[in-house]
Amino acid sequence: MALPLLIALFAAPVLASDISAPQPLDIETIEDFSVYEKAIIHQLDNSNTYEEITPDQRSRALTLMAEIKAIIDRSGSIAALPPLPRVDVFNRQEELNQILAKAEEDSRVICRRERPTGSKLPINKCMTLAERRKTREGGKQYLREIIPAEGPLDQSGM
Repeated sequence: MALPLLIALFAAPVLASDISAPQPLDIETIEDFSVYEKAIIHQLDNSNTYEEITPDQRSRALTLMAEIKAIIDRSGSIAALPPLPRVDVFNRQEELNQILAKAEEDSRVICRRERPTGSKLPINKCMTLAERRKTREGGKQYLREIIPAEGPLDQSGM
């Protein structure tokens, strides 16, 4: 009875590690790039972690992973990379990490208690960081368009 439970407890982290958000890519500590690549692709396709990634950023991230994989495959393994290709992989890794970190940060959901206009009852309003930024910028743009359209205020008092 205890054996299946024990096996389930130890197997759960292994199964979850395949789909959890991977740590930033670091070729110095990763042994098998293909496992990392599969995890990133899974996160891009099936989760909210990178929900706010733009199509251009997604395309660039996939291109960078393909380039890294090609460089590693030419050498056989990460450990066997000569110094110049190692620098190329490092530069691509840094760009990939920046794209993914920015997309992950923009996908973070923030909830606030707000009172709708005309109500005294506060409600929870949850939006991603990117949605909040778009809403704020939209409001600013609206004000920029409406204020000049009304013309300058008469300062003479008449």
